Order: sequence, then structure tokens, then C-alpha cells
Amino acid sequence: MENLSKAKHLVADADVMIIVAGNGMAKLEGLDLLGQASFAQDFPTIVEKYHVNSVGEALDQQSASWSDKWLCWSQLIAHYSLEYQPSQTMKNLRKLIGQKKFFIATSSFGHFFESAGFNENRIFNVFGDWTKMQCSSGINHGLKDSRGAVQKIIAAKQQKQNLADFVPKCKECGQSMEIHMPLNEHFYPDTDANTRFRWFLTGNEEEKTVFLELGVDETSPQLLQPIIHLVQQYPQWSFVAADYRQEQLPLDIQARSAGVNADSAILLQNLL
Repeated sequence: MENLSKAKHLVADADVMIIVAGNGMAKLEGLDLLGQASFAQDFPTIVEKYHVNSVGEALDQQSASWSDKWLCWSQLIAHYSLEYQPSQTMKNLRKLIGQKKFFIATSSFGHFFESAGFNENRIFNVFGDWTKMQCSSGINHGLKDSRGAVQKIIAAKQQKQNLADFVPKCKECGQSMEIHMPLNEHFYPDTDANTRFRWFLTGNEEEKTVFLELGVDETSPQLLQPIIHLVQQYPQWSFVAADYRQEQLPLDIQARSAGVNADSAILLQNLL
């Protein structure tokens, strides 16, 4: 594998690790945002009702009633997140980090890193987390855990109860809640997590820090160029990326970077 030995050296030599994980990493944990292979088999009622073929398409449905939205969301969340078990790849990442200081910035919304045992105060879910919910009014009334609501909706469906009675409501204003994702103009980032991430970066400006990019693809470009720009600013910071070729990196950081032409699972296995 091209640049693997260099990648191992950069990771081993670093005192701080910043994991930048895209939807390619989520796919390794079972959630393929755009994939269609098993979606019809896993969610036949969603496919039949909304004529969609992937998680991404299902989340884009805007015309459904609140009870229908919550039934769709609940089925997806229960399948991908409530039943989640960490993959060997995720276990390898935890082992690789070991006792190093770390932070995770991810576009995945499946709550995988938290469920795998990573410190929740060291995770910034850039595009939200569907195990959290927010008020649909567009006013920031804070984030709440959605998993209890998901379980109630699933149970109500099984018992053939009126789902409208189980749609969660905002305790501040009474409006319906919605999952914490950028599905419309009401989405607001997790400012607390964003602030913790910024302070972490500031606090480690002088440390040997490696950015490890895992599964960043066309669905999460916000996680690529800003990170490269950060590495360009600090000569003691380095960059290691899966699914990447060395010649794709800017010339000014190539000496302290390693683009490895292998997916995240293979890269992590070989970095140990």
C-alpha cells in the first residue's frame, strides 16, 4: 500500500489525533446514505409509500404528516442506531487512539462513535445526530434525546395505536419536534460541540497533531478542504487520509502527509 509506512510513522509520532470521519466511515458501520442494495428489503413499507430507494431519499421527504415522518424516522433510527454494534473497524480506531488526546469531527449522523464508547464531549456531529431532536419552530429550544420517542412510535405502530398521539412536542412552545439533521432551514449546528472542537484545536496549536481522514467523500466535502487549510497553517500538524492519493494533496503539506489508496477499514487495520 502506497505511503502506509509513512502514515504509520505520522500517527505513532503524534501526541494528538483528530479524526475526521465522513459517510464512507458510516457505511462501514452499516449505514450507506446513498446505497440502494438492501434498502427495499429492509424498509419495504417506506419504499412503497414514498417511492424512495435509499436512506438519503427517505430523509428528504418533506410532504408527509408529522406522524408519518416520525414513523419513517423511527424505523430508520431503530434499524441503524438502536440496534448498532461497533464494527471491527470502529474497535481498531479506539485501539489506535489509545491514550492519545483526541477529537472527532464527523458528518455521520448515526451516533456511532458515541455508541462505540468514545467520549461524547470529544465528538462534533457536523450534520447533526438523529438520536437527538429539536423544535420544528425554527427557534433553538435546545436538543433532546429522540430515542425514547422512537421506541414509543415503534411500539404504537405494532399495537396499531394512533401515531399522532405519540409525536413528540416541544416543552417550550408545544410545536412538533423533528430530528436534529439539516433537513430544512430550521437546522442549527450543535454550538456547544462546535465550541469544544474549536477550543481543542486552539489548545493544541503547538502539539504534534495528526488529522486522520476516514471515509470523507462527495457527500461531506466540508470535512476536507477546511482541514487541509488548517494543516497548511501549522507546520507541526500532519495529515493522513484513506481513499486518497499523495499527488492530490497540496505541495506545501505533502512532506508531512500521507494519502493512502485504501479504504478506512484497511487503513486502520494496517496502522495498528
